[in-house]
Amino acid sequence: MEPRCPPWLQLCPRPCRLLLHALALSGPGAALRLLQRGQPHQGPGQAFPWQALTAALCAQEPWLEGPKDTLAVKPRLLLLPVLCQRNLLSLLLVVQDAVPRDCLEQLLQALEQDSRVDPWVQTLGNLLQRGLKAEESSPRPPALSSACQQQLRGLCQKIAQKKPEGQRKWNWCFSKQPGAPDSVPQGGKCKEVPEENLELDNEREGKRLLLEEAAFEPLGSQECGDEAGLEEEVPEEPSGDASAQSTAKAAQDSSQQDAAGELRKISQTELAAEVQSFVQMHGQGLKMLLLQESSHSELRTPSKLSILNNCSPSQLEGLCSFLQLSTCPEPFLVRFCSWLLALSPDLSYTSAAILAEQLFLRRVLSLTQPPSRHLMAALTSFCSKYSHPFCRVLVAAVLQGPGEGAEQTKLLCELVEECLEPHSVQLVLSQVLEVPLSEKLLPVLQAVLGRQEVLPPELLDLLVLTLCQQAPAFATSLGFAKLVTAVLTACQSQVSPAQRSSLAAVLERSSAALKKSLQAVLEGAR
Repeated sequence: MEPRCPPWLQLCPRPCRLLLHALALSGPGAALRLLQRGQPHQGPGQAFPWQALTAALCAQEPWLEGPKDTLAVKPRLLLLPVLCQRNLLSLLLVVQDAVPRDCLEQLLQALEQDSRVDPWVQTLGNLLQRGLKAEESSPRPPALSSACQQQLRGLCQKIAQKKPEGQRKWNWCFSKQPGAPDSVPQGGKCKEVPEENLELDNEREGKRLLLEEAAFEPLGSQECGDEAGLEEEVPEEPSGDASAQSTAKAAQDSSQQDAAGELRKISQTELAAEVQSFVQMHGQGLKMLLLQESSHSELRTPSKLSILNNCSPSQLEGLCSFLQLSTCPEPFLVRFCSWLLALSPDLSYTSAAILAEQLFLRRVLSLTQPPSRHLMAALTSFCSKYSHPFCRVLVAAVLQGPGEGAEQTKLLCELVEECLEPHSVQLVLSQVLEVPLSEKLLPVLQAVLGRQEVLPPELLDLLVLTLCQQAPAFATSLGFAKLVTAVLTACQSQVSPAQRSSLAAVLERSSAALKKSLQAVLEGAR
């Protein structure tokens, strides 16, 4: 059930409530459109009550923190859902010019009061801070002149006239600016539209706005005092033949859908032709390189391979399909990975992820016996340079794969123990904790703990919480009991007394064999 409005949100002005609901439920794009519709004459966010919103978000709010429910006080901004915090800062980056400087500074100071702030939120805050410092060092350029504004509106009108829905989506750009002439800028064309059509469009736009605003309100919005306001703003039904209007609207929607479908077909055809042309130009030369006899020249990267840094994802996928990288002989796979290791500059994250999928995913998921030395050499080579995209693509597929997957689990453990860097090991741990635990995943967690790396506090907290929550399903599992003991010993300096007590209770309820031996190890760790 949707939570009720918090008391402090009820006291905020209505625009602030709508903006926060848009950020929480629909994202920064919907929030930006809300600002644009609010004051189109002055620009998005110019007349928005930023001072009231900042005061509400920076006010201190008591709350219960930690497993012991310790009473603490934090700014309300830090009590918002993480997604809402990210969306808010993304919006502020876009409308930074319209937000008072002191409001931005207060919000950034509120973020600094939490040492465990979300990394993405922290990055967005750093970008905002950088923008403020740049504004101090160099003054902002002067506002657009009236001539520039006139040309910009003319350009927006030209763009909108080429799209069926353009007039509605670009309406905020067409509003008459103070002191702007009534005529359309030279070079822009203005279609004559019957007045009744314009009135009907405005009516529909008003209703759509009200529906969006109502969607931003959570359940129980009556307690927020907004129901009466919505009822007052509902416009009357337009006069005229309602059936004729609905028929015209259905015909217009149908024509727009047909046009959009044709555009999609054209774009897909153009994309396929572009990929085919790219493969014809570069594929045969790379295929000859892979098929040639091994020589000392393979120690350096062929110049033709530099095309991997200059192609789109679709072109790279087409090239991999042409080269049949997912089924090529494993010695060729080792040669190709050795070239990737020496490639300069490094591949982008997207390109590396595509290659990880094409080179290894099918081979690893189909393993029924230990991997060959060629496959292990290729895996080790690729992981040494592109471990992060490798984990995102292949480790996730192994964790979510059906069945026992014994060989896949062994391979994953070997990669964790021998190949992956500490930050990639932490990524594997976070991926394991995102899925329900099973017997096949317990050795992977053991391998992570066996690296003797210091875990980030948030990962350790999540690991302990997961073990405690899922303990009833592993009451007779010796592997689970050993894993709990490994956490208590390998992370002895990091585990808090409360966490130690919880894990000890898990062992106490376990009926696995060798329980006494494990508890003896626990007593020694204390």
